[in-house]
This record gives sequence, C-alpha cells and structure tokens, in this order.
Amino acid sequence: MTFRSLSFIGLVTLGLCHTSPARTDQEQRQPRMPAQPVWHEVITLFGEDTTKAVINVHYRIGESFFIFVRNERGQQRSEYVARGELVVELLNEQKISAAREIRQISIARTSAMKEDGAGPDVVGAISFTVAPGTYTVVFGVDDKESGRSFLDRDKRVTARTPNLRPLEVSSPVMLQTIQENLAKPHVNPVNRGGEVVFGGRGAIFSQILLPDSLTDFKVRWALKGQLDGFGPRSQEFGGSDFVIQNGLPTVTSKHGSVQYEMLPSASRWAACIVPLPFELLEPGLFVLDVEYLGTNVKNTQTQSFRVTWPGKPFSLANVELAIDALRHIASEDEINAMQAGSLMHRAGVFHEFWKARDPDTMTAYNEVMAEYYYRVDEALRKFSTVREGDGYRTDRGRIYILYGPSPAIDRVLRPGSSPMEIWTYEALKKRFVFIDPNKNGIFILSQVENL
Repeated sequence: MTFRSLSFIGLVTLGLCHTSPARTDQEQRQPRMPAQPVWHEVITLFGEDTTKAVINVHYRIGESFFIFVRNERGQQRSEYVARGELVVELLNEQKISAAREIRQISIARTSAMKEDGAGPDVVGAISFTVAPGTYTVVFGVDDKESGRSFLDRDKRVTARTPNLRPLEVSSPVMLQTIQENLAKPHVNPVNRGGEVVFGGRGAIFSQILLPDSLTDFKVRWALKGQLDGFGPRSQEFGGSDFVIQNGLPTVTSKHGSVQYEMLPSASRWAACIVPLPFELLEPGLFVLDVEYLGTNVKNTQTQSFRVTWPGKPFSLANVELAIDALRHIASEDEINAMQAGSLMHRAGVFHEFWKARDPDTMTAYNEVMAEYYYRVDEALRKFSTVREGDGYRTDRGRIYILYGPSPAIDRVLRPGSSPMEIWTYEALKKRFVFIDPNKNGIFILSQVENL
C-alpha cells in the first residue's frame, strides 16, 4: 500500500515521520480512494421544447469492474485491454421501452494489473428527451471477458414539462468545484450516485426559470446532518450565497468527465449555483433545504444525501480499537478519559483529541488522523500474531505507525541465531533492529541507532 505523505506540522505534532516525497495541498486534502463500484444517478431537467422532459443518467464505473487481457489484435502486443457494454433504458408505466442507448466500453493500459491501485473510472452521461411521465430506469453493465454483470432496475423517476412560471426549479445536482470556479461557463457534477465524498469541495446547481427582475431575487439554504461513527453527533450550516449562469443547462461528456454547459436559450432559463461547505462535512446523512425567493414568489426544494468516506480505515469503525491504538501518541490520562463515561462523552473526547492535532482546520478531513489509522490498519495486517489481532501493539507495529514503512528492510537468518530485521530510515537518520528470540514471529525492538 502506498501511504499518503503528511504535512510537516502534522508530523511534528504527532511525532509521526514519513519519508515519502511531498504531495500537493490538494492531494493531501483528499482521502484515499479505493476502486469504486458501479454508480449511476438520474437527473431530470427542462428542455427548450416545453412539450418534452429531459432525463440525464450520469454513470461511473470503476476500472476494477473489468478484466484486462492482452490485446492480440493490436499492433502493440504489450498492451492490455478491457471491453464492456453499457445499456441504459427507460420503461414507461406500461413497462414498454420509451428510450434506450447502448455504449461500448474499451479501456487500454500497459499492464494486466495495476500495481498502484485502480486506474481512472469510466465516467459519462446519457441524455434522453421523452414525453412527461414516470419511468423505470434500467441500468446494466457487462464485462465481455469475465461475463461479470451489474443490473439495476430500482430507480424510478417522474419527468415533467415546465409550467414556465418564475422560480420554477429542477431537481438539484451535486457539483465538484470550489467557489472561485463557479462563474465558469460549465460545471462538473460529483457523479457518485448522489453521494458526496468526504473531504471534497462543492456546490449544487438547479435549473431555474428566472423572474423578470433579479433585483429582489434571493436564495437561503439550511443544511443539517446526523454524523456516522460512535457517539451521536450532528452538524448544521446555513447561508445565502449563489451564482447565476444564464442559459439552458445541457449535459456533455468530455475528456472522461461529465459537464453541464450553459447553451443560449430563448427563455429565461439559468443555472442557480449554491456553494455549500462540503469540505466541512463529516461522513453522515444530510438534509438540504433551499428557498428561492423573488417578488411575491417563492419556491423550495429539499434534498437528502450522504457524505461517504471511501477507503475509511477499518480501525476507525471500532471505538475500543480506535482508542487503544492511540497508546503510541496519547498519554495514559488521555486514553483513560476516552475510555470512561458515556459513549457521547467518549466520542467527544476522542474527536477533541484529533481536532487539536489537525493541521488544516478549514476542512473536516484530518489527514493526520487518517494517515495514523491507515498505518494502524497495516500494522494489524502485517504484524498480528496467529492468536492475537494485536499488530498495532507490537514493537514493529509501533515503529511502523510512528515512522511509516521503512524504505530499506534487511532480514538476517543465521544458523543458531535469532531471526533479525533491520529497518533503516536514511532520510530520518535512524535504524531500528528487531529480533525474534523465540522464533515465533514476535519481533522485539532490541536496538535503536542514530545514523
């Protein structure tokens, strides 16, 4: 596993060290992403033709869904390819096909397996213009090599034509963006099945029919969420900022991403973009209420969504393990405080402990905490004994958690001597020597050297 490099402030605060090359601020801000499943979401909008409705289907398919084989038909024999088929169909209330599109998927790369994790997801969007009504969305993906398939027939959507009254709004679309980019002529949806990824920045946009005068036009929003994890906790935010982009929002797929561009419209259609503090949201279930206010006119919409943490360290899912694993950086009094009292009290002390060690308080994602527990996960996997899941408690686990994976490990096996491991951190000028006196896989730290 490749470990994320942390900021120097976070390393010093925790006593953690790392020898990997520095990453950019944006890379450090984002949680690590594992291979994703198949995701799709359905968006309803209004078109220029007022007798029809627009249904857009965004999709995201993890590259790991497909099996790669050598491209025997290509000129480059070192190339590996995966091939699949995507089918999206709309069934009306009589279960008759109203619209259908089939797309072939082809991916090429230079190796059969990715050594550094999954490659980029297959993303795109399909747009249908249909008569108003309620439809079942059939979404299917097949991998032609393995025969693996994904089929979803559970999404139902009601598409309607516009009544062309001021402040008519469509369903909202989650955007991945930062506020400085909101005035650009296109926006990019998050495109993760209606979910928001923990640690990202973003907004929502809704198609809106503007009033004749924007002088008194206002937007108010309120966001409330119940957070995941041990201990009941919640978050609340509110605001009134918005950006208007005039034109008809139209979906396009460019350069492996989904975009909405604002095309000229004869009507007063626009995209109303509302920046939201996604970067401050912790994983959990949120409800967003938005009010659009004009002179003698008002419209409201409510949207629920989840903030998810793909690749969340599994050691964070168990309160006892998460607290006990702090033994390498927390005092005995701090750990005792986290182990006493009600679950709510313990959760509060735990989160305050990590909040005080967060190098970037402008985001909810604490890269220092995440890195610590990623290392706890690896210590459990690498150094636990057969009988005990205690890898983070061992000497090798402790050094691994505090200093990260060693760039150089020498294993010494001599007849009549105890097995030995020598971990060298050249950049940190340190060397750790471990021995296994009982030859049972339990290595004890016997020597620390300053280089």
